[in-house]
Amino acid sequence: MTRTFSVTQAGFSMQAIVDRQSQDLLIQLIGGDVPHYGVVTTVSQQEAPTTIAMPSRPGHHHQEGVLTEQLATMLQPHLQSNAMIVGGMHVNEISPEQMQATQAMVTSLGE
Repeated sequence: MTRTFSVTQAGFSMQAIVDRQSQDLLIQLIGGDVPHYGVVTTVSQQEAPTTIAMPSRPGHHHQEGVLTEQLATMLQPHLQSNAMIVGGMHVNEISPEQMQATQAMVTSLGE
């Protein structure tokens, strides 16, 4: 079963698309003007979050791991098994206000 949760703040939207298979969760944390997949965070009841960040351009990696790890840490006490969180969002010409809103948006989605 797939469920989608959305939040909009500071002029952009973020979604958590949650798919459950048996006891495991696959969560897409995406949004902004260009949703994409740039990071993968894994977590279980017994294991701390681990993140892989893919290259975004030469010499740089995606930074959304800050957000996927935040969500993983929030969900960990409630997990029955494993969770994989894939994420990516790009807001064109992002403002400081929008950058600051992202963590509050993840908190809202994780509650």
